[in-house]
Amino acid sequence: MRLILCWVFAALWFLFFLWSVVPAGAGSVGLASGLQALSMILFVATHASLSNGWRGFGVFFAFALVVAFLLEASSIATGFPFGFYVHNVAGPKPLGVPPHVAIGYAILGWLAWTLARLIVRQHPCDAGGFNRFTTPLVASFILTAYDYAYDPIGSTVLGMWSYRYPSGYFGVPLSNFLGWMFTGWVFFQLFALVESRFPPEREAVSRVGYWLLPCLVWAASAAQYPIKLAYAPAGSVTVGGRTFVTADVYEAAVVAALLTMVFAAVTAAFRSWAVRPGRAPSR
Repeated sequence: MRLILCWVFAALWFLFFLWSVVPAGAGSVGLASGLQALSMILFVATHASLSNGWRGFGVFFAFALVVAFLLEASSIATGFPFGFYVHNVAGPKPLGVPPHVAIGYAILGWLAWTLARLIVRQHPCDAGGFNRFTTPLVASFILTAYDYAYDPIGSTVLGMWSYRYPSGYFGVPLSNFLGWMFTGWVFFQLFALVESRFPPEREAVSRVGYWLLPCLVWAASAAQYPIKLAYAPAGSVTVGGRTFVTADVYEAAVVAALLTMVFAAVTAAFRSWAVRPGRAPSR
C-alpha cells in the first residue's frame, strides 16, 4: 500500500510541478508551489519509510535539517562554507535561514541519497563495508547538481538570495557549490554510519519500481529548465558589476541539468534493473 502511495504522491507532485513552472497568475503559482512541496514531502517520507522505516527516515531528516540549518547560519554569519550571502525572501528567518531552505536539503537529499545507493552499491540496501563512505561522497555530488542548475536563476535572475562577492558561474561563487557538497556529505555520512540500524521493508526494496521512481522524479525535476527557458523574459540582469543576458542564464541551466541531474538519474535508473525480486539485501 505504501509503495502504491509513493506512485500516487509522485504523480501529484508532477502535476503540481508542471503547474508551478508554467507562468500564470501569482496566486495560482503560489498555490501550485505549496501543493508541489506538500506532495513531494509526502512522497519522500513514504518512500524513505519503506527503505529504513519511519524511525530511519526521522533520523535522516533530523541529520539533514540540523546540519543544513547550522551550516547555512554559519555561512551567513562567517562565510563558511558557502561564502557570505543573505536570503531575501519574506517570512521568518531564524539566524537568517528560512525554515523551508533547511527542509529542502532533507527532501532533495533523500532523492540524491537513493540515486547514489543505486549507482555505488551492488544492492542499494547493502549498507556495510566501504559503502558507508563511498555512498555519501557520490550523493554529495548528485545533491549539488540540483543547485548547480538552479542557483544562477534563484540568485542572479530572481534575487531570492544575494552573495556579498558574486563571481564565477553567472554570479554564483565556487564557494557556494563547495558548500553544498560539504553540507550534503556531512549529513549523508552521519546517516551512513547508523543506516544499518534501520532495516528495510524487504518486499518493497526488492521491487524495481521502488528504486526507479526516485530516478524518474529526479529527471523530471530537470524538466523545469527548458520550460523556464521557453518563457524566459527578454533583457539582461546585472550582479556584481557583471551583466548577463537573462535567456543565457536559463539556457545554461538546461545544459547543466541535462549533463548532471539527468545523467545521474539515467545512470541510477539502469542500475535499478539490477534489483531482483526476492533478493534479500545484506546489512
